Amino acid sequence: MLRSSNLCRSIAASRGKHALTGDDYQYLEKSEIPSYHFQKSLRRLPIPKLPDTVNRYLTSSKAVLSSEAYAKTEASIRSFETNEGPKLQEALLEYDKAHRDTSYISEPWFDMYLRARVPVAVNYNPFMMYAPDPDPKFNDQLTRATNLAISYARIKRSLDENLLGPEVFHMNPKKSDTKLFRTVCKTLPPSLSWFGAVAFKAFPLDMSQYKSLFCGSRIPKKEKDVLYLDSTQKHFIAFYKGIPYAVRIFDDSGKLLDAEDVHGSLAWILKNGKEAKPEESVGSLTSLDRDSWADARVELQNAGNEEYLKKIDGGLFAMCLDDLKTEEHKRLVQSLLIGDDARNRWFDKCFQTIVDANGQATINFEHSWGDGVAVLRLMEESFKDTNKNHFVSSDDQPKSHNPAHVETLNFKLTDSLKTKIHEAQMTHVNANSDLDFATMEYEGLNRDLIKKTKLSPDSVMQLAIQMAFYSLYKEFVPTYESCSTAAFLKGRTECMRSATAATRTATLAILEENRKDIRQLLTDCSSQHFQLVKEASMGQGYDRHLLGLKITAQRLSQPTPDFFGDAGYNRMNHFVLSTSTLSTETIVFGGFGPVVADGFGIGYNVVASKLGAVISSNKSKRDAAAFSNALYKSLDILRGHLVESK
Repeated sequence: MLRSSNLCRSIAASRGKHALTGDDYQYLEKSEIPSYHFQKSLRRLPIPKLPDTVNRYLTSSKAVLSSEAYAKTEASIRSFETNEGPKLQEALLEYDKAHRDTSYISEPWFDMYLRARVPVAVNYNPFMMYAPDPDPKFNDQLTRATNLAISYARIKRSLDENLLGPEVFHMNPKKSDTKLFRTVCKTLPPSLSWFGAVAFKAFPLDMSQYKSLFCGSRIPKKEKDVLYLDSTQKHFIAFYKGIPYAVRIFDDSGKLLDAEDVHGSLAWILKNGKEAKPEESVGSLTSLDRDSWADARVELQNAGNEEYLKKIDGGLFAMCLDDLKTEEHKRLVQSLLIGDDARNRWFDKCFQTIVDANGQATINFEHSWGDGVAVLRLMEESFKDTNKNHFVSSDDQPKSHNPAHVETLNFKLTDSLKTKIHEAQMTHVNANSDLDFATMEYEGLNRDLIKKTKLSPDSVMQLAIQMAFYSLYKEFVPTYESCSTAAFLKGRTECMRSATAATRTATLAILEENRKDIRQLLTDCSSQHFQLVKEASMGQGYDRHLLGLKITAQRLSQPTPDFFGDAGYNRMNHFVLSTSTLSTETIVFGGFGPVVADGFGIGYNVVASKLGAVISSNKSKRDAAAFSNALYKSLDILRGHLVESK
């Protein structure tokens, strides 16, 4: 709608300067319930019973393995269940009792990430793109970057002072997200507060990862990286044309600077920033394998760059200001996941917000410190905040003449380091040259329409994924759907095995038998999917448990049981289909790389207006565009059945 009246212009101008003052500007919120109020009373992640894990493993294996492979893996895990399994289970339970401040999977999960030697870019870091501001005038690059930076700082201040509302899953928000709920919960001591919340059918979630949301970096070390955190820092890092800048956002007393100061700093960078020579773009080194990057980092330190590295490591976050100006999805995904030659990225940062020349904003985050729960909360809070409180507007004239709050980080680079940077860029580009992307949008179905048919929207999308793969390759493969276990103290994720007996039966009935009466089969898919999500989110999946038992054998210096070398077990952990859902209106799309060479990485969303997906693959192995088309056709087929059954 055109804003043509003087009144509208006046309102827009006043919103550009924003009306918030004092603490209303300094903090996102001042929650009645302290941020970490529920932490001490959270339940601990349960360790499943060994027979349950064995049976769950066999159930999911039967859906994808050949009968011969299944028979062998069944014999192998039954032997494990009888022989080594019980003793390892007992040892794991004892270990868990001795470490009551964490979960049995938390430290091994950190260890797994930090010991991985492959580059974090593409292999681990995902991306999630914000929806645009509903008012287009706030979507230019400078305005969007400034407003998000200020919102992040407001969130950090609230979090640092225990004023950000705790993460709580409300079964029925109208009944539980109330004044009475907040009064009761804040009155109860932290050791009992969880029980008070549950009485309202509200379930507090673990917030231990939130302490690593800001001011952190992953530091490359030989054999195993370390996580660095310095919450005292008062700046963020901006990257523009390959050059990093430290940008103050808090004053010496820790207060958030005026919006016009932050605006002016970023405006100065965009107006006056020089372009780094490719071989002087230090960020490209973060795209290296971890051991090579560890060597290069030591060389950077020895060349006199220790202070600059600490500024980057401890900065609140990274803001990558890109020159790219495209709306072509495939090109966007390439930039957001790979970062081209990585010269304008720092993949080790807790999170980096990429704002391109169109003002499209996207978060790419390092995955070892945490999962999507904390980052998604950050995105949803900052999206609401910047849509409601426009701290600056495109109408505002930035004070770009004074770079008082900007420090250019001019790294001292030897010829050897310049060579390493050039080689890193070449390696990164070549390593990802086979990576291909496709996107899919389907408007014939949406979240609410599917719910009206009494089916799970997520189960419909997962069935469509199974149908798409089968239609192309005539086989069923292990499928990973990420499921959070944040309902427990220091829970991480569990694998929800979404290729089931029900999806197999339905896929064959639809594509091979051309059956029309499939309503019951769709219901079976939805019911089985719901049960598996429930089990996984309640810590009753089998993947993390089996990993825990395997690690227990290693910790006790015992031989790794033969089961973990079984061909069927290895096949079940070769995730040809790796999927993750991003079903929120805050995010327009997101994605990640395939986790195996012959696989697909599928980030999808099921929202009120449509179903969408970002698909990645190595084109020498799999065809992302063909899968996108097959997924669209599968959803079209399912829509026909759903419409008929209404």
